[in-house]
Amino acid sequence: MLGNCKAAIKLVLLLAWLAFGMIPLFIAYKLKKYHVRDWVMSVGSSVILKILGIRVHVTGSPAEIRPLLLVSNHITYLDIWVLNSKAYVHFTPKIEISKWPFIRSITNMSGSVYVERQASRISDGRTKLAAALAKGEMICLFPEATTGNGLRVLPYKSSFFSLTEEPIDGKELTVQPIAITYSYIRGLPVDTTQWPNIAWYGDMELMPHLWNLLKMTPIDAELVFLSPTTLALHGDRKKLAAHCQKLTEEAIETLRGRQRHAPVKKHSFNPRSVRVKD
Repeated sequence: MLGNCKAAIKLVLLLAWLAFGMIPLFIAYKLKKYHVRDWVMSVGSSVILKILGIRVHVTGSPAEIRPLLLVSNHITYLDIWVLNSKAYVHFTPKIEISKWPFIRSITNMSGSVYVERQASRISDGRTKLAAALAKGEMICLFPEATTGNGLRVLPYKSSFFSLTEEPIDGKELTVQPIAITYSYIRGLPVDTTQWPNIAWYGDMELMPHLWNLLKMTPIDAELVFLSPTTLALHGDRKKLAAHCQKLTEEAIETLRGRQRHAPVKKHSFNPRSVRVKD
């Protein structure tokens, strides 16, 4: 009963904050103050994580070079807030989300670029992505093309790396892999039986999953910014995709090894020190 009560309070606070947060986001969007918009999104994501009880531990930071493409494994809807709380980053939601009420408004105002998830049509959004990257925006792709179960990283689709094959505003595109995992629930290590309570995948319904998650927090999330690279260092996009996946898998395995032998270490990193040009 107590768990349900706490979860209900968190849900009410979450919905209230989402409604309130739309106001400054809308104003910044309409005034075309995009640096303010990005700040609002980052602060808003931090507040959401605080409400939900998600504690983020960061290793590394986004590369300063532009144009910059971030590529990350994808486990759950929490990943968006985890990343956005630590960097001014723009996402690439699937085209279907452009038809979802309310969510569509948030993604439009936040500067998201809709892309097709089918490998044969991923190039359709290349022009829009290239334009955003040319403006200095950090774009994040999830090259698994879906969320995984948390136990392993799904194969990275090389079609998501096609942006690297052409210069962006006359410059080579830098790619920075990212690793995300969730290590502790209420201070205890996450085991294989608990991943369905964190990972959101398959045909899981959103609200039942979120409700159960709200009863389980606090949860510790790990976010690792890995070494940036370029297509020229690997020869083709398939090798580049494999390299990024390997780095992410190794980082996650390292984190899980530490988890088995030591408590989570807190890191200090100010996301709002990473400034992106309009």
